[in-house]
Amino acid sequence: MPAAPNPDVRVGLGYDIHRLHAGHPLVLGGVAVPSPVGFDTHSDGDVLSHALVDAMAGAVADGDLGTHFPEDDPAADDARSLDFVVAFRQTLADHGYRVTSVDSFVVLGTVRLSPYLHAMKGNLAGALGLDPDRVSVKARSNDGIGPEGQGTAASATAVVLLTSDPSG
Repeated sequence: MPAAPNPDVRVGLGYDIHRLHAGHPLVLGGVAVPSPVGFDTHSDGDVLSHALVDAMAGAVADGDLGTHFPEDDPAADDARSLDFVVAFRQTLADHGYRVTSVDSFVVLGTVRLSPYLHAMKGNLAGALGLDPDRVSVKARSNDGIGPEGQGTAASATAVVLLTSDPSG
């Protein structure tokens, strides 16, 4: 019996940053985090979901978040960014790949995120069809350094591992 072919493995890295504004919602990984500041963007501004889409797109060399969900698209107005992750999961399938693991972190120094990390992880895992033990979400404060540390912006970085379906 011939050996099964090895799957193709790819890695992608994504990053996003948005300014924070008073009176706007703060959504991270699809979780509404109680905060006096949030994102004033065309979608919900979820930097974690945005970084994840950028990582997936990069792994298959297919543009970035703005390529697939442009800011000037009226359909993206007030969109839930976690839905972008779900939609891009299908794009990956069309390329013959699936996400097998995610490592990510959010940087925001003025809002305590640890109580919400488990829910973020669960949302991302659900959007990707993964077991939660395949998704890591961490938070950093930046120790008061830079816009994230001073609370004027939030950023996120995500790394994904993709594998192809070796059977075709």
